[in-house]
Amino acid sequence: MSDEMNAECSAMLAGISAYLDGDLDTTACEAIEQHCLNCPRCAAVVGGLRETIGLCREAGSAPLPDAVRQRAKASIERLLASENRNRP
Repeated sequence: MSDEMNAECSAMLAGISAYLDGDLDTTACEAIEQHCLNCPRCAAVVGGLRETIGLCREAGSAPLPDAVRQRAKASIERLLASENRNRP
Protein backbone atom coordinates (compact mmCIF):
# COMPACT_ATOMS: atom_id res chain seq x y z
CA MET A 1 0.00 0.00 0.00
CA SER A 2 1.28 3.50 -0.74
CA ASP A 3 1.91 6.24 1.80
CA GLU A 4 -0.94 8.27 0.32
CA MET A 5 -4.20 8.64 2.22
CA ASN A 6 -6.96 6.71 0.48
CA ALA A 7 -10.59 5.79 1.15
CA GLU A 8 -9.56 2.81 3.27
CA CYS A 9 -7.36 5.06 5.42
CA SER A 10 -10.14 7.60 5.78
CA ALA A 11 -12.61 4.92 6.85
CA MET A 12 -10.13 3.49 9.34
CA LEU A 13 -9.34 6.89 10.83
CA ALA A 14 -13.05 7.67 11.18
CA GLY A 15 -13.30 4.83 13.71
CA ILE A 16 -10.00 5.41 15.46
CA SER A 17 -11.50 7.04 18.56
CA ALA A 18 -13.90 4.16 19.15
CA TYR A 19 -11.04 1.72 18.52
CA LEU A 20 -8.75 3.36 21.07
CA ASP A 21 -11.62 3.57 23.58
CA GLY A 22 -12.30 -0.15 23.17
CA ASP A 23 -15.80 0.49 21.83
CA LEU A 24 -15.51 -1.51 18.59
CA ASP A 25 -16.34 -5.15 18.08
CA THR A 26 -13.58 -7.69 17.47
CA THR A 27 -14.06 -7.72 13.70
CA ALA A 28 -13.70 -3.94 13.42
CA CYS A 29 -10.64 -3.94 15.70
CA GLU A 30 -8.99 -6.66 13.65
CA ALA A 31 -9.68 -4.71 10.45
CA ILE A 32 -7.99 -1.61 11.87
CA GLU A 33 -5.04 -3.63 13.16
CA GLN A 34 -4.63 -5.39 9.80
CA HIS A 35 -4.82 -2.07 7.97
CA CYS A 36 -2.11 -0.63 10.25
CA LEU A 37 0.17 -3.57 9.51
CA ASN A 38 0.13 -2.55 5.84
CA CYS A 39 -0.10 1.23 6.19
CA PRO A 40 2.76 2.99 8.01
CA ARG A 41 0.97 6.32 7.98
CA CYS A 42 -2.11 5.00 9.79
CA ALA A 43 0.05 2.91 12.12
CA ALA A 44 1.90 6.10 13.08
CA VAL A 45 -1.38 7.91 13.75
CA VAL A 46 -2.65 5.08 15.96
CA GLY A 47 0.68 4.84 17.78
CA GLY A 48 0.86 8.57 18.33
CA LEU A 49 -2.68 8.75 19.66
CA ARG A 50 -2.06 5.79 21.99
CA GLU A 51 1.02 7.52 23.35
CA THR A 52 -0.83 10.82 23.77
CA ILE A 53 -3.69 9.13 25.61
CA GLY A 54 -1.22 7.37 27.89
CA LEU A 55 0.59 10.62 28.68
CA CYS A 56 -2.70 12.37 29.43
CA ARG A 57 -3.74 9.59 31.78
CA GLU A 58 -0.39 9.76 33.57
CA ALA A 59 -0.58 13.53 33.88
CA GLY A 60 -4.11 13.32 35.25
CA SER A 61 -3.01 11.08 38.09
CA ALA A 62 0.07 13.09 39.07
CA PRO A 63 -0.40 15.41 42.05
CA LEU A 64 -0.02 19.12 41.40
CA PRO A 65 3.07 20.73 42.89
CA ASP A 66 2.27 22.76 45.99
CA ALA A 67 3.27 26.04 44.30
CA VAL A 68 0.84 25.41 41.44
CA ARG A 69 -1.94 24.50 43.85
CA GLN A 70 -1.34 27.71 45.86
CA ARG A 71 -1.39 29.88 42.71
CA ALA A 72 -4.61 28.25 41.55
CA LYS A 73 -6.22 28.75 44.96
CA ALA A 74 -5.16 32.42 45.01
CA SER A 75 -6.56 32.94 41.50
CA ILE A 76 -9.89 31.41 42.48
CA GLU A 77 -10.04 33.56 45.61
CA ARG A 78 -9.38 36.71 43.50
CA LEU A 79 -12.10 35.73 41.02
CA LEU A 80 -14.60 35.11 43.80
CA ALA A 81 -13.72 38.40 45.50
CA SER A 82 -14.10 40.24 42.19
CA GLU A 83 -17.46 38.57 41.59
CA ASN A 84 -18.67 39.57 45.06
CA ARG A 85 -17.62 43.21 44.47
CA ASN A 86 -19.50 43.33 41.15
CA ARG A 87 -22.81 42.08 42.57
CA PRO A 88 -25.55 44.67 42.94
